Amino acid sequence: MSALLTAPLLLVLLTARSASALPFSEEWDTSGARHLELTAENAREQHPVRISPGHPTNLVFNAPLQPGGVMVEGAQWVAVAVNGELGMVTLLPSGALPEDTPLTVTVHFADAQVPGSVTFRLVVHSTRAEHHVRVYRETRSCASHWLEARQQRERAERCEAAREQERTRPEGPRPGGLTNLFDSGLVGQGKGVVGQDIFKSITQRPGETLAVTDAWSYRAEQWNHVAMELQVKNTSPLPWTMEGVEGAELVSEEGVRLRVVRIWQPNPIAPGEYGKLVVEAEATVEQAQGNFRLKLQGADGARPLTVSGVTFP
Repeated sequence: MSALLTAPLLLVLLTARSASALPFSEEWDTSGARHLELTAENAREQHPVRISPGHPTNLVFNAPLQPGGVMVEGAQWVAVAVNGELGMVTLLPSGALPEDTPLTVTVHFADAQVPGSVTFRLVVHSTRAEHHVRVYRETRSCASHWLEARQQRERAERCEAAREQERTRPEGPRPGGLTNLFDSGLVGQGKGVVGQDIFKSITQRPGETLAVTDAWSYRAEQWNHVAMELQVKNTSPLPWTMEGVEGAELVSEEGVRLRVVRIWQPNPIAPGEYGKLVVEAEATVEQAQGNFRLKLQGADGARPLTVSGVTFP
């Protein structure tokens, strides 16, 4: 038998002070293995996992772990068994852990790919625990990550320059009402703006704090522009605001990335309240074909909104 299979697991006993943890529904299914897709986009989130005193919970990764790269913060009594080469972390809560004890486990990977780490927020329950959480990590090279960051900065700079040009443009008499559409070029020569209801055809990433309740898409025939209008409900305990144009992405299944030029959110969405989000992008008729994924980043750098199956008329 190989040394890998016979090597003992490293057990670490940690203690810390307790605080409150966010409650989860009793309907949270803990009966079978749960699969978690880890990407560069959601790696900054704290992914919830339910644990229970005396019940082991296994976190299984498709990548080797960094030696000494598993850190636990905020635990009272938790033993951690790590096998970095196999990519496995076993959590062994002991004693009567209070249900309001916060606990985070951060796991660092051994390679130089992105994402380089992931953090789990453990939620203590008196009797129910998740036994297996299988984490599939979609990797990207650091060079690819830096390239995307540079492209986002360049896009933000272009948008800022366009806003400044719009702000300093001399204003003359402008028409009102429906005639504004002619003045802006959205309507003319028998062409206008067409729209469609896409709510039944879209899907949303599970567990996000914004829940989409209605969705429409539009295309300006004169302009080569498309737009999405979303009606959403904020299910988190904090207000939600879009980060800005640089935090919005529209990408097709074939990898075609549309350039987002404007976003609009009338007001921050308060906890438990509904709100409207509008995203506008440049797209020719050919570019607007197919299914797209929309991702909007929250202004706090977390709590993204991800919608797939977006189509335009």
